[in-house]
Amino acid sequence: MEAAERVQLTSVSGPKQARSEKTLYRILEAAEALIAEQGLAGLSIPEVARRAQSSVGGFYARFRDKNELLRALEERHFRHLSAHLDAVSDASRWENATAAEIVRGAVDELVDITNQDRHMVLAFLFRSIQDPRIREDALRFRHEVEDRIRGLLLDHADGFDHPDPSLAIDLGIQVAFALMQQHVLLEATQAGGRTLSDKELKAEITSVFLRYVGIREAVEDDERRVAPND
Repeated sequence: MEAAERVQLTSVSGPKQARSEKTLYRILEAAEALIAEQGLAGLSIPEVARRAQSSVGGFYARFRDKNELLRALEERHFRHLSAHLDAVSDASRWENATAAEIVRGAVDELVDITNQDRHMVLAFLFRSIQDPRIREDALRFRHEVEDRIRGLLLDHADGFDHPDPSLAIDLGIQVAFALMQQHVLLEATQAGGRTLSDKELKAEITSVFLRYVGIREAVEDDERRVAPND
């Protein structure tokens, strides 16, 4: 998350010296690694400090408690996601693309980034049950995704069969997000009596979206569909 690290996090009191800033990000990296290995239950401040080559005192100089550390990790996570959203929703990237190509690109990004950050996504899903701020941040991000992708796709709305394209796009995105949250919670996506590969998962989410919105150019001839176990 190098790009996110260059931006000062608002959820912590910003270190003034470069050396102190490096310690802060070592703490964040150590915390992420520990969550990936042991989940939220294994997140121990002394162990985070040890892995960050710091001290418990150094930790508390930057965070009041574990909750504030998790808020900083959440902020960094959403900055990371926002950078990817900026890239995938850049209109110049899709200047000559069809609606189906835009959908495929967005789904590929969703699956890849969710898999890459699956341990943090899982942690934040559990945290959102207790912390309404995390739910609100997640909803804000999803609304931003809806706004950006809708803005790209509505230029092609004359080729959609759904009577309310804006509604269909937003609900299609929500379905895709829900499927990926289930994918993280269950550590896989199972359907049709088998576990889907990432390639299959991307193809099926794309197909669900295209068919629901009614993007005629690709509903019957989706080049991305794959055979089982491909």
